[in-house]
Amino acid sequence: MEEEIKGIDGYILAGGKSSRMGTDKGLLSFHGEPLVSGIIKQISPAVQEVFIVSNNAEYNKFGCDVIPDMIHDIGPAGGIHAALLHTDKPQVFVLSCDMPFVTPEAIKYIIQQSTHSQITLPLHKGKIQPLFGVYSKNCLLKWRQIIEEGIFKLQEMVTHFDLLKINTENNDSFNDSVFTNVNDKDSFEKALKTSGS
Repeated sequence: MEEEIKGIDGYILAGGKSSRMGTDKGLLSFHGEPLVSGIIKQISPAVQEVFIVSNNAEYNKFGCDVIPDMIHDIGPAGGIHAALLHTDKPQVFVLSCDMPFVTPEAIKYIIQQSTHSQITLPLHKGKIQPLFGVYSKNCLLKWRQIIEEGIFKLQEMVTHFDLLKINTENNDSFNDSVFTNVNDKDSFEKALKTSGS
């Protein structure tokens, strides 16, 4: 099983100040540690090396190389571009910094399904999850072209590629909370309560 995860790095998108949260989400304290710390612990067993995509120097303290967005102010589309530009691997696993309940098992499962498609994403309750998936390096040029056309919405961008959707329903590697993201203060407080704090 281990040989299947060699050769893929993980990129945590920690874009910066969230307009809905009002602060940098990845640095929020979640059960006594920054949210991004828990994400690093969960992704590390599933990938070769972990990088953080951010323009905030505070992320340097977490022991991962931090790479900046090269295209600013377009949200996670810019973070994925930065990851694809930076990597020297055929594929990267992209994960948002605001998903506190991700698991190594779920990450590994998506990676293991991703051998032949340009992009491999889970399908959860009928909706693809573009910030929890595998992107091939060969997406880079077209990804940049789509951005230059003014398209930044991930749900639309990924449809321009050979996209494999993995249905997570009735799959033991996933549960409903895996795809919980904390976009605002209400969802953050709810996540804290859900996890028993």
